[in-house]
Amino acid sequence: MQDERLYLRELIDDDANRLFEIYSNSEAMKYRESKAMIVIEDAYEMISRAKKTKQTSYEYRFAIIEKKSDKLIGSIMYQPVANKAIIGYSIDENFWNNGYGSAVVKIIVDYLKTKDFYYLEAWVKKENLASCKVLEKNNFKQISQTIYPNNKLYQYKITNS
Repeated sequence: MQDERLYLRELIDDDANRLFEIYSNSEAMKYRESKAMIVIEDAYEMISRAKKTKQTSYEYRFAIIEKKSDKLIGSIMYQPVANKAIIGYSIDENFWNNGYGSAVVKIIVDYLKTKDFYYLEAWVKKENLASCKVLEKNNFKQISQTIYPNNKLYQYKITNS
């Protein structure tokens, strides 16, 4: 899975330091449901969990790599739930405003279109306007929901065209 600037690959143990740099940034983490990482072991646990959840088909998480620097700049995941996939992504704050969010969502959408899903979903904290724009740019539509009042729900319907 790739485009001209990014590629996705499995997370490996060597990613721990970069993951820790990204996910310990409390300013960037305010847009996520999970807490900021505190110790490097949190990054190793994230990698271990990614391996385990892939084996059980519960969740698939990938490293987002910038091609020109070969640097890990974030991660993206999807969870298959019946006929839909729920996606989530985080990008290193130092790489924001470069179009990488839109690009990586397009990569995962194109990949998931080849699977047996009818639609894709993404939950976004209301204050994360940049992520809302990323999803809208990728043809996700905001759906009314009352389950999580501090979040917006976006949906992408997969068509057979």
